[in-house]
Amino acid sequence: MISIEALLAAAPASVRAALDQDTLDYLASVAEADADAAALREAAEPFLLDAGMSDSELEALFAKLNVGADSGQPSQSQKPQPAPLPAAGPVLLPSANRPQPPAQSRPESSASAAATAAPLAATSAPSAATSAPPPAQPRLEMPPVQAYSQQSRFHMETVTTLSKDVDLKAVNVVVGESELLVDARLWLKAGYHYGMVGRNGVGKSTLLSVIGNKTLVGFPENIRTLYVQQLDVLDSDATVIDSVLAADTERQKRIDDVRTIERALPSPDALHGALDSYIARVAGERIFLAQKTATLRSGRRGKTARAIALKAEQSMLEDIRRQLYGDARTDAEVAANVLATLYAELDGMNAHSAEAKARAILNSLDIAEDLQDEPVRVLSGGWRMRVALAKAMFVEPDILLLDECTNHLDLAAIAWLQEYLIALDGVTIVCVSHDRDFLNAVSQEIIRVKDKSLTYHPGNYDEYEQTEDELRRKKERQFASLERRREHVKKSIDNFMKHARSSNDSKVLGQVASRKKKLDRLAGIDKTEDGKRFKVSYWVGWHATIRPELKLERAEKDVDFSIPQPENLRHSGPLVSLMGVSFAYAGRTKGAAPNVVLDNISMSIMMGDHIALLGLNGCGKSTLVNIIKGELAPTKGSVEQQARLRIGHYTQHFVDELSDVDMSGLAMIMRDHPTTKEGEARKWLGSFELSGPLATRPVYTLSGGQRARMAMALMLFTNPHILLLDEVTNHLDMYAVQGLIAAINEYEGTVIVVSHDRHFVRETADDIFSLQDGRLTLLEEGIDEYVESIINV
Repeated sequence: MISIEALLAAAPASVRAALDQDTLDYLASVAEADADAAALREAAEPFLLDAGMSDSELEALFAKLNVGADSGQPSQSQKPQPAPLPAAGPVLLPSANRPQPPAQSRPESSASAAATAAPLAATSAPSAATSAPPPAQPRLEMPPVQAYSQQSRFHMETVTTLSKDVDLKAVNVVVGESELLVDARLWLKAGYHYGMVGRNGVGKSTLLSVIGNKTLVGFPENIRTLYVQQLDVLDSDATVIDSVLAADTERQKRIDDVRTIERALPSPDALHGALDSYIARVAGERIFLAQKTATLRSGRRGKTARAIALKAEQSMLEDIRRQLYGDARTDAEVAANVLATLYAELDGMNAHSAEAKARAILNSLDIAEDLQDEPVRVLSGGWRMRVALAKAMFVEPDILLLDECTNHLDLAAIAWLQEYLIALDGVTIVCVSHDRDFLNAVSQEIIRVKDKSLTYHPGNYDEYEQTEDELRRKKERQFASLERRREHVKKSIDNFMKHARSSNDSKVLGQVASRKKKLDRLAGIDKTEDGKRFKVSYWVGWHATIRPELKLERAEKDVDFSIPQPENLRHSGPLVSLMGVSFAYAGRTKGAAPNVVLDNISMSIMMGDHIALLGLNGCGKSTLVNIIKGELAPTKGSVEQQARLRIGHYTQHFVDELSDVDMSGLAMIMRDHPTTKEGEARKWLGSFELSGPLATRPVYTLSGGQRARMAMALMLFTNPHILLLDEVTNHLDMYAVQGLIAAINEYEGTVIVVSHDRHFVRETADDIFSLQDGRLTLLEEGIDEYVESIINV
């Protein structure tokens, strides 16, 4: 027998600290009830793994205690598992910022890493000779995400509710050892439309993912959610109709079971394997529910629930197999019974009408019949977003979670999505977006993620910003007033004390005591936020001070993008001249007419021009940018560039390319610019808020916003004369966008912006051009004229 004390003594301190009291009580009860050391190992392994121990550390721990994997029963890591399941405790899932890497680290060759990073040399000037990159390192395992909320000790009311409101106390979200939310309140009123804002990296996407994936412990089970990630339906080989049908996961699981079993009927061996898969799926779901119930309970009830969960894991497969096979039934007989059960379950879900319902939804979103049977990857970003919304309409969620839903959409698609969401009644919407105009239109309330907490602000983004600024100024005035009054009281106390010492007047000491009490009262607020006089009776509970401390709201730190001013060129004429430029792509099929995207375009680009190019996706904006850069040659016409012209090009796929780069940003700069000193490179990255460990971490481990800033830093390192910015605001938060706007407006070089962010275009561009049917047209009334024209089409 092994005691729980011996187990804890052998475990690392960090692991001991991660085990809560309920877990320790449960493990102690297992140790007392069963003299078999293997039983304690079996019970303890899931909790030790959740506490951060690796399989190798686990083996070493039990080897130290002389408890081998073969002492009675196989270990957790060696047992055949029916399905991947979370351990009893906080539910773990891969990081929301990128997919979980494979279990086996896959080193990538330096050649592939260099090839991936090659597009990042965003300058048309010849690059210096580069040294060989260091050997690629194995990919880092992404840290697990733990998400949980305050639970009831005796009841299960947080698991299922009749209301569609969500009000969870003490919500905590932890990624690895990094706390994103600490004791926050998640409060979503049914049918409200929320905009979620906060700095890059504070955990907005992670919070949406744990809600959408139902891995936030305590989230009501009866509330249906759908999480639409930014790239949720991109590059999928599945057809449009199949993508929509797959959104109903319960139906899809049963459809897959039916297909697998029916396909295996002619082969006895294949049929046995198909039935094993079905049993594993059902057992996995039941074990998951048992473990989740154990997680949601604490105290003595939790100890009992965890014991039930452990027993369920050990015997569930055998129980289901015994139930199905009964008295020596054959595989064929079992398959017939299982299929009958699945058919009945599908009938109860009205699965026979699912495809008709999905096609009707797609038709209502103007997705033509012929496109419904095409792969999703052939659609543009705007149409892919319609597919994502079709999935939402198909599963009819109570809460729709949208993460950067405007990225890669053109203005027509954004306008359509905006109007659609505004008209979507009865569905709670939580939307993360950097597009200020879009948030202003769709939001009824703003959720701010800051300082590991969530705060709620009625109104749209502009109203939130104005209210926050007014409240901050009000608190600053209140704080200054309190400080003046405190200084006055302090001086009077000093004067009374001097008088008492000089005159030996003991009566003055009573006045000093009275003034000190008044000074204590002036240590906190004297008015509430709505202007009413503060009363101590308002302040419920025990407190260390007489009044709440007046805390000043810290203004969000501005993001300072460092765009170096360009060097002078020899000539003062146009930097780039386009004369009668036309461009056409070859037809998709042999003999088809060429696809003309640019038709007889002439323009002169001068130093200091700030130009915006607007147009629908696929109209040729990126083609025109590549011709200006010199990467594409026009089909007709000519292009002239000044000598020694340096062009920085930020493509709309920059961040996606960086998501596969194993090198750090510092290593990439040192590789591409070998004469640069490391201190200079670090200082440069620091100016883009990529200092310290962010400069040396593999780029793929950075968040989307951090990778966007890294792409900017790499592009601007060459001090270009022209900036070609194609959808540069994607992945940036509001504060970063404002910082970029300020930097562009101070930049004396030439800027050509391709963007669908109306606020960004309005603030940065002096000349706005529309590209339509291959023709470039100057918009005299600016972007608002263009938005009106596409909405009225």
